[in-house]
Amino acid sequence: MPLRLTSNEVDAIVNFLDDGFCICEMLTDAEGRPIDYRFIETNRHFEDMTGLHGAKGRTALEMVPDLERFWIETYARAGLGREELRFQQGSEAMGRHFDVYTAPLEPMGRFAIKFRDITETRRAELARETALREAQQLLDELNHRVMNSLGTISAIIAMESRARSDGEGREALRRIQRRVQAVADLYKRINGSGSIDSVCSRDYLQAILDGLRDSVGRESVTLRGEIEPMRLSTRIAVPLGLVVNELVTNSLKYAFPPETRGKVTVSLSRDGDRLRLVVADDGQGLGAQKRSDSGIGNRLVAAFAEQLGARPETESGPDGTKVTLRCIA
Repeated sequence: MPLRLTSNEVDAIVNFLDDGFCICEMLTDAEGRPIDYRFIETNRHFEDMTGLHGAKGRTALEMVPDLERFWIETYARAGLGREELRFQQGSEAMGRHFDVYTAPLEPMGRFAIKFRDITETRRAELARETALREAQQLLDELNHRVMNSLGTISAIIAMESRARSDGEGREALRRIQRRVQAVADLYKRINGSGSIDSVCSRDYLQAILDGLRDSVGRESVTLRGEIEPMRLSTRIAVPLGLVVNELVTNSLKYAFPPETRGKVTVSLSRDGDRLRLVVADDGQGLGAQKRSDSGIGNRLVAAFAEQLGARPETESGPDGTKVTLRCIA
């Protein structure tokens, strides 16, 4: 419905509004197509917010000959099409950016414009967007260098391992190489998340499980993720992923005798204001098989858990092992 205002109401609006305000009428050619619009009334903020002086009685193209066609066509939708519109738009011809509300008035062809100059706000937004893009580029470059460095270290350790004869020393180097490579893989997944400071929990942890399934090669053991989707900050995601890597690796290597079928489940959910991580297997329990890492895996889990403000809670028996962490969110 078009607004219906008395002359006194129009005067009150024109003199009262803190935003820029004007009443205009659309000008058309012989076929009724919009070609320009004329300013009928303006308020005291009009000149400050447009930079146009003495606009009353003059047309938009008289004031700004290079004015974009967008403005005439859009205001024709209000003056002739009787639409109410709210939008933000910049004008290169005027060198400004506006937040605009326009509505039809009587008689046909007239319309009101209430607007605010948001040029500085828009510039600040563009500067912030530019800064964020630059920060993302720097982070991508840093992560790329970290991944390359870790990959190089992993390759060197693998070479040292292959150069040694079978035995505890060679196996220890293999364990170190796998852990270094796990850190490199974690950074790779974080870098591919498309965010500077967070990752999706489900995508991130499921990718870790998929990588472990491929690297450890226990086809008889099923890896299952029950991950509640949420955003994880990278400062939480990295140690959390390393905990998952260590615990699942331990289960795959030690919980199941060769060719034994089994299942390892990793679940992550919110528990009040904290996160609850559970890694559980249905294997033979702790102590059933001799481990070759001298407990280093458990010490790493404890160290990573400490970064998360958590302490591992382990339950183990003949029906399997479950490790629970309640960590910072």
